[in-house]
Amino acid sequence: MAGLQDAENRARINNAKFLAYMEKHRIYELFYEMATQLMIQKPDDHFVFMKQYLPLAAKRLDIAKIILLAPQYFDRMSLAKVLQEELDVQPLTLKDLRKACSKNDDTCHCEESEDLARAMREILESGALHECGWLLVDLPRTREEARIFQRAGIIPTHVIQLIVSNESENWENVCTDIACPHSRNPKRITNGPKHRRYLRNLRDLCEVYAHCLIEVEVGIRSIDELGKDCAKLARRKKHSGAPSLFRIALIGSRGSGCTTLAKYLAERFNLVHIDYNYIEEQARLQQNPLGEMLRSFEYKWGERPKPEIRIQIVERYIRGYECLKKGWVLSGYPKTVEDFKLLDLSITPPNRVIFVEVNGDVCRQRLLNRRYNITTGSKHHLSTSNYVTNDNCKLGIHPKDFRLIVERDLQEYEESVADMMEYAGESAVKIDGNEEERIVREKVEANLMCPPPSSQLRVPKPPPVIDPMSIEFNPFDEPDPSVFDNIRAPEPTYNFI
Repeated sequence: MAGLQDAENRARINNAKFLAYMEKHRIYELFYEMATQLMIQKPDDHFVFMKQYLPLAAKRLDIAKIILLAPQYFDRMSLAKVLQEELDVQPLTLKDLRKACSKNDDTCHCEESEDLARAMREILESGALHECGWLLVDLPRTREEARIFQRAGIIPTHVIQLIVSNESENWENVCTDIACPHSRNPKRITNGPKHRRYLRNLRDLCEVYAHCLIEVEVGIRSIDELGKDCAKLARRKKHSGAPSLFRIALIGSRGSGCTTLAKYLAERFNLVHIDYNYIEEQARLQQNPLGEMLRSFEYKWGERPKPEIRIQIVERYIRGYECLKKGWVLSGYPKTVEDFKLLDLSITPPNRVIFVEVNGDVCRQRLLNRRYNITTGSKHHLSTSNYVTNDNCKLGIHPKDFRLIVERDLQEYEESVADMMEYAGESAVKIDGNEEERIVREKVEANLMCPPPSSQLRVPKPPPVIDPMSIEFNPFDEPDPSVFDNIRAPEPTYNFI
């Protein structure tokens, strides 16, 4: 029976390890992209096609392919230039594709759409945009044209629809060309035939691209601000259906509310809440070498367990059955960037990293004004209504809430948080924890519903350097495949979109 349980535990750990590896390197998204191209191109030899397309597909996972939908009176090209700088995409307009296919405006609309799609496909197959991505402005114009583009293999990753209200402060983003009649009387633009035609086709285009549509309210932002906000949205990839479990690391100082937020997320998403301070105390009480080592630090003021010891405490829980089955949310850890790097090296590293930013004075006030009922253990705050001054209610200060301990903990966090944020980079999300608890919860849930940023942005350690002189030749190694190039028939060469 014990052997069977050990085998089951090994299988669970291996499955969790494989899933974490696929999430980190985005294997599912890679083969999803390859399967999409197979259905579009329908090559005769799909094995050769996949072998040739695999290196290109790996490079293009993070390349943006955008369609911009905006009213005719909006300054679309200025926004396209900002997106070009932010995302390294090449803007293409209706005029550019007409010039590429050498067609006049009097061509039949259906035939012109076929020619435009063919011209766009030729541009993509030429390899000119394989490294930078593309941005279509004013295209496609109708549902039929969108379907033609899709059949040609022109599939966007994001479709950005700009919503411009009729309020006067929003007209600063209207076309500023002096020769354009719109700049003289913008109030009449919304009643023009071009705008009415745009609104008629907009609903159909939104239905065609519903799976990748992003609606952006222009508001009173400038073109630069709007472009940077759209670029942030375009960097988030749509979820392609890959299986995933939440493994959340909530990082914040003491008093930031991370523990309360973690308990809520654990109940909301059926996760296992791992409170580092609690599991460290439990490990300290155990009669084993780890517990003895932790108890040795009790007599050394100001000295904490080393990162190598702290990660052992955490790994014992994240490798457990419940955590591998349900996922987990971790609070109180990592405390330093060294902790963060060691956590990334575990078999199931966090796939969501959330920093809860709260003002230090607010955290200090929450901790110093906190009291506990000695009899029941309930928590009270001196500035709230649940603080009861009763002789029968004996309230006391927790030993960890003494001012000296609080100041030390807040100082340690302030010294480490900048390095942790720099290490996490774009893979982490920052949440303002000074707002109401309900708003903080909603923001965290909204970020969890979005596709996770790639954890490859966090590199825990550089790859080992291989010395060419240390490589030994083995006569039984497989020969170089290039020696067979003159013997076997050449493979067909495919052009990729």
